[in-house]
Amino acid sequence: MEEQHHHHHHGGAWSLEQLSRLNHADRGQLMPQAPVLEALNATPGAVVADVGAGLGWLTFPLAVAVGANGRVLAIDPSVDGIQAIQARARQEELAQIETIVARAEDTGLPHDYLDAALWHTMYHDIEDRNQALAEMHRILKPKGRWVIVDWDKRPMEFGPPHEIRIAREQVMEEVSAAGFHVVEQWTAGPVTWGLTVEKP
Repeated sequence: MEEQHHHHHHGGAWSLEQLSRLNHADRGQLMPQAPVLEALNATPGAVVADVGAGLGWLTFPLAVAVGANGRVLAIDPSVDGIQAIQARARQEELAQIETIVARAEDTGLPHDYLDAALWHTMYHDIEDRNQALAEMHRILKPKGRWVIVDWDKRPMEFGPPHEIRIAREQVMEEVSAAGFHVVEQWTAGPVTWGLTVEKP
C-alpha cells in the first residue's frame, strides 16, 4: 500500500480517491474484520456507531450483526465517504444503517445513546482528543463498550507515518483519564493493536 500518499488528513475530510485506496485488496489481510466484530460483540437490536466510518469497511458487517432491529450510525466528516455508504446501504437494502456527516468531537448524538462504538484506525488522526474522548463518554450508555483499533507504533513501509502513530499504552492512559475502564487488550491483526474499553 503506497504510503507516501497518506497525507496526514488532520481534521480534513478524505477524498473519495483516498478512501478507495484504503479499500485496497490487501485490506482484509491487513485489517481483519473478525477480531474487531468479536470485540464489539454487537448483538441483534444494538445501537452501534462506526466513528470515522470511511467507506464503511466495518459499517456493513456491523449492520449484519445488529440486524434489522438494530442501528449502525456511520459517522464521518467526509461527505464523499458518507454518500458512498448511503448508496451501498440502499443497494444492499440495509435500512439499519444511518449516516451522519460529523467529526468525532461533535457527533450530535443524544446522551447515553450507544450500546457500542468503534474507532478503527482513526485515534491518531483526531485533532482534539480531549473533546472527542469527552464526547464518547457522553454518547455511550453506562456499560457501553468502545473498541479502538489503531496502527502499531513501529516503522512500516505503509500506513501513517511512524511519528503520528500512537502506542496502545498511551491510549490506555488517555481513555482511563477520560473516565473509561480498560476491559481488554488484543491483537487486531498483523499491523494493528486492539483495545476494548467501557464506560462505567
